Amino acid sequence: MFKLPEGMERVWLMKARGMREVEIAQTLGISRQAVNKALKEARAKLFEAFFGLAEVFSWEVARVNVEKGFMVARGKCGNENVRIYAFYIPGRGVRVFFEGEFPEYILKHAVEMGIIEKPDKKELVKALES
Repeated sequence: MFKLPEGMERVWLMKARGMREVEIAQTLGISRQAVNKALKEARAKLFEAFFGLAEVFSWEVARVNVEKGFMVARGKCGNENVRIYAFYIPGRGVRVFFEGEFPEYILKHAVEMGIIEKPDKKELVKALES
């Protein structure tokens, strides 16, 4: 399972939740340059994880947002074309869901990340697709 290193994940999560780099640096007691480097590496690792997953399963990537930690793709499930939603969940790694079948923890995560304002499956799909 793919997971960001703990310190890198902490920096990425703070940024994803809306903190500025200088605020993250002050909070963690590190330099702004260290924050910037961690964010750059986190973005690269998330891109690699999402695109690697798409390549392995022959999915067509429609959208990737590494700042908020998600990917939208199209792929085959049996003989059907389906939408695929992948999320990076801090502490858990990448999780994949089909056609908007999101468990409650994903809806909660999407609210915490600022993707949606309230835990609603239709709103989440709309936000991910726009």
